[in-house]
Amino acid sequence: MAFFCSGQSSALAQMPDSSLYKQLPKYPFVFVSDSIVTSPPVITDSLFDIVARGIRFRVNRTELLNDDPFIPLYNDSLVPWLKQNNLVLREVFVRGAASPEGPYDNNVRLSRERTKRLIEFLSSNLDQPIADRPMNAKCVTEDYAYLVKLMELAGDAEYERVKAIWEQSHGDERLCKRKLMALNGGRTWKRLLEVYFPSLRQSRVVLWFAVSPKHLPISAYQFTAKTEELDIPDLPTFISLPTAPTTEVVKEYARRHMIAARTNLLHDFLYVPQFGFASGGNIQLEYYPLLGHYTFNAGFTFHNHRHWSTHKFFQMRDAQLELRRYFQGDGAFLGPYVGTYLEGTVYGIGFSATKGWEGEGGGAGLSLGYTCNLNKKGSLRLELSMSVGAFITRYDPYVWGNPINGTIDGRYYYDYLGSTSKFRERNHRFMWWGPTNAGIHLTYDIIYRKKKEVMK
Repeated sequence: MAFFCSGQSSALAQMPDSSLYKQLPKYPFVFVSDSIVTSPPVITDSLFDIVARGIRFRVNRTELLNDDPFIPLYNDSLVPWLKQNNLVLREVFVRGAASPEGPYDNNVRLSRERTKRLIEFLSSNLDQPIADRPMNAKCVTEDYAYLVKLMELAGDAEYERVKAIWEQSHGDERLCKRKLMALNGGRTWKRLLEVYFPSLRQSRVVLWFAVSPKHLPISAYQFTAKTEELDIPDLPTFISLPTAPTTEVVKEYARRHMIAARTNLLHDFLYVPQFGFASGGNIQLEYYPLLGHYTFNAGFTFHNHRHWSTHKFFQMRDAQLELRRYFQGDGAFLGPYVGTYLEGTVYGIGFSATKGWEGEGGGAGLSLGYTCNLNKKGSLRLELSMSVGAFITRYDPYVWGNPINGTIDGRYYYDYLGSTSKFRERNHRFMWWGPTNAGIHLTYDIIYRKKKEVMK
C-alpha cells in the first residue's frame, strides 16, 4: 500500500453503474457487487466528497476520538451486517487530510498519519485482511477541493471567489493558501477557519464489497438490470454544512498550564572553588501555548556576596531568553527538548586582595534538556538541562590598594600600571566556547488557561 499526496480534480459526481454496484441506503459509503464483477467502481473525487464518511481529528492530533459518531456506526451497525451477509471486502478507497491552518510541512505529516489511523481502525473489527486488498489511499495535505464542495453545498456567499482562487492555483496548495489568507484582509480566512476547517480535519473512506451468488438474494437489496442512476444520498450528518449562523457549544476540558515558574537548584546552592558557597536567586518564567511544540522562557539570576574582611566578592546579574522545542507537544511539553538562548551578564568577582575581576559579557548557544512530572496533576516538574555555546566578556582585573605605589588606602583599584591618561575601562577580552550552563530545575505552574473545544 502506498500513500501519496495530491490535489483533487473537479470531475462530475457520476455514480457507478447501478446494474453492477449497489449503494447501501444506510451506508452511502459502501458499494456492493456480485462476486463475478472484477472491476472496481469508479470513485471520482467529486463522488468521493459526497458519499465518503470517516473520522474527525482534533487540531494537530492523529489519534482517534472515542466519541466520534463513525466508530459506533462502523463497529456496531455496519460490520455485524457485513458478517451476517457474508460480504467480502474487495477494495478500499481512503483519504486523509489536514485543515489548512497549520504549517504546510506539518500538515503533510498529519494527513499521512490520519490515513494510516483510519486504515488501522477499519481492519481492527472486520476480521478480513485489509492489508492484502487493493487500496486507493491518498493523503491530501490541505483539502481545498473539499472546502470548495462544502461551500457550494452550503450556498456560501463567497463560494465563487474561493472556487476561483483554487482553480487559478492549478492544484498548488501553498499558493492557494497564501491567496485565501490575503482575501478580504484575512477576514474570509478567519471565517473559513471557524465554519469549515473542522470538517476538513478528517480521514474518509469508501468501501467496495462483493457477495457470493449463493448468498443472494439479500433482503436489503436486489441486483437488477436497471441502468437508471441512483439518487445521491444525503451528506453524512457529521459534516458541518451551516446555512446560517450557528450556536457554538463550548466543551471545557481540564485546565492547562500557561505560565510556570522555575528555579535552578545549582544556582540556588552554588559552590565556587576558591570562594566557597555563593547561593543566589534564580527565577525563570516559561510560557506554554495551547498547542504546538514551542515555548518561551525568560530567566534572571542574582548573586550578591560581599566579604570585605577577606576581599571575597561574588556579585552577578544574568538575564537569559530561550526558545524551546519539545518533541512531545500538543499541550504536554514533557520529555526531551532542544532550545536556543541569548544571555547578558554583569559581574564583579573577587577571590582575594590581589585577584578580582569586573566586567560585562554576553553569549548565545543551544540548550538540551529533559522534563518529567513529579506529581499526578503535572503541576510540579523536574528538569535536567545543559547549555553549550559561546560567551564573550570584556573586563578589568582589580586589586586592594594602589597598584602604582603599593599603598593600602582602603580602596580598590583597577590592576593597571600604564599611564593614567591612556587608561580605558575594559582593557581585557575573553571568549569561551563549550559548556556554558547546567541545571537541576524545579518547575511549578502558576497561571492556567482553560482548554476549550468549539463544536458546531
